Amino acid sequence: MTHFNKSANEWDTPEKIILNEKYSETIKSLIPSKHPKKVLDLGCGTGLLISNFQNNQSTLIGVDTSVGMLEVFNKKFAGLSNVKSYLLNLEEESFSEGQFDLIISSMAFHHLKKPKQMIEKLRKLLSTEGVIAIIDLDEEDGSFHPDPKNMGVFHSGFSQATTAMWAKEAHFKHSHRKIIHTMTKNDKSYPIFLALYSDGHL
Repeated sequence: MTHFNKSANEWDTPEKIILNEKYSETIKSLIPSKHPKKVLDLGCGTGLLISNFQNNQSTLIGVDTSVGMLEVFNKKFAGLSNVKSYLLNLEEESFSEGQFDLIISSMAFHHLKKPKQMIEKLRKLLSTEGVIAIIDLDEEDGSFHPDPKNMGVFHSGFSQATTAMWAKEAHFKHSHRKIIHTMTKNDKSYPIFLALYSDGHL
């Protein structure tokens, strides 16, 4: 996590702030509750995405493995009793803060060793009508990250077939996926998807 610790203080660029606002609006437009009361952000970073779900009735919980990112997260939400953060690796450690109305994760799943198992683990943290919303790279040729090994990258994005398989093997009643953005770098275009999973209505 050295890369993210070093990058934390410069992470919140105007472009990223605007993009995460758009991501959150897209999620809100596709889930039953526009104001979920309890939200978990897996790989929360500095809180760019989860900050858009902040309101007087919400409880927000951010989880990350980067000390540097969480230091920025905690400064951003300082003084707010309804926002917590946890430094832990959810792939290896247990977590008992459920049940969540919404679990979000943006650009973190390609850093997981076993993303399918994570979907199954997150399912157990959902409320009855809760939704998991995953934002990540569509399957790409490995050129998105300049140094995948040192950046902790285990997957070059995920195909639609793969994210559909996650839903099937976790036994979700409903799932939905759409491309919500395209990043341009290295003179290439990289589609970004949003995948939703729920036993309630989507």
